[in-house]
Amino acid sequence: MSDPNGKPIVIIGAGVAGLVAAIELQAAGRSVVVLDAAPEVGGRVRTTVRDGLVIDHGFQVLFTAYPTLRRYLDFDRLALRKFLPAARIARDGQVSLIGDALADPGLLLDTIFARAIGVGDKLRLLALRRFAQQLSIDDCYGARFASISTRDFLTARGFGAPVIDGFFAPFYGGILLDRTLATSASILLFTFKMLADGDTVVPAGGIGALTQQMAARLVAGTVRTNCAVRALVVVNERVTGVRLHDDTELEAAQVVLATDAPAAAALARTAGLTLPEPSGARGCTTLYYTARTSPIPGKALWLNANTNAVVSHAVTLTDVAPEYASNGRTLIAATSVGAAADLDDATLDAAARAELAAMGKVPPAALALDRVALWRVPYSQYEQAPGWREHRPSIACGMQGLWRASETLHSSSLEGAARGGEMAAKAILHAT
Repeated sequence: MSDPNGKPIVIIGAGVAGLVAAIELQAAGRSVVVLDAAPEVGGRVRTTVRDGLVIDHGFQVLFTAYPTLRRYLDFDRLALRKFLPAARIARDGQVSLIGDALADPGLLLDTIFARAIGVGDKLRLLALRRFAQQLSIDDCYGARFASISTRDFLTARGFGAPVIDGFFAPFYGGILLDRTLATSASILLFTFKMLADGDTVVPAGGIGALTQQMAARLVAGTVRTNCAVRALVVVNERVTGVRLHDDTELEAAQVVLATDAPAAAALARTAGLTLPEPSGARGCTTLYYTARTSPIPGKALWLNANTNAVVSHAVTLTDVAPEYASNGRTLIAATSVGAAADLDDATLDAAARAELAAMGKVPPAALALDRVALWRVPYSQYEQAPGWREHRPSIACGMQGLWRASETLHSSSLEGAARGGEMAAKAILHAT
């Protein structure tokens, strides 16, 4: 049903959380408007196509096992391209392939003979896979795992420093954006479960195809891009609308904050509210290169396990999804996390070229790479240290008419964003 006064529910932010909330609210018959300052939908899940190249806004993948997000997507229409369920560990001039032989039996021999990880730790990895699969998602986020760091959890399960620093730090450091592994063990178990339960993929048209497809489910004209919100409008201690970048006001039955946490907090302050938000931020920087021949071929992720690595992980995207580049070109993504992600462009570029050459055992002089993009995403995730779930914000924001739809309601992931949007929509429908 529509608001009796003809006012829509205004959602600020057209990322995953905002789009899911809009889909749910429209399905319930509510009038919805989604506003986003960017020129297209997606938030952090966007893709730019330029000169025949598909450039995601930072290296991102989709886990097909995400239970909530998949309900809002048509996987067949996305033309998903699958990564090998394995990683190549490069360290001190040696490369080992470690894979999930239960998912792909063809990886068994390479994994057995890989020198980077000892036999005992391989068996512990298998046991950890089975342990994570037996957990529900709610179990993964239970207190016994949420209260301990990933590093401490792995140590308690018998993993030694060589495998923690040589495998988990670059691999899960890439997922957690934290090579110190100080992130809560809940996130490790959740992602381990997702990896074991499904495939790791990208759409042929880029990661932005996810949010483009979700936006297409909405009534035409629902989403307004290039439309920044400057402030919330408050009348009699109730949020009644928003003030746009051109100072015009849009009245609203309800307003939903579906931006990242810092932007949501800033907008809330315009209504005199202080919203709780996660402390800290995890950022990353991804460099994209084209080449005729890749130094790091294959459909598996390459992990840079060397101490003080600038490039944490890299992959030849066109080996996974040939549609990412035209004219026979190879497209490579190399990602830095932590302090390395904040290095200046020139320093990052020089280090990435040197490290890609070393990982692939290619003489630097023979490496012909053309840098085509560099994406910095300073707020890729919020910090999820032990105990973080005890301080999650609520959906209601402490003032009538204002709600939050966000990954902060669940976890900093695509699945967390979808759950946050769904939770917010259900709360609004129940309350109004």
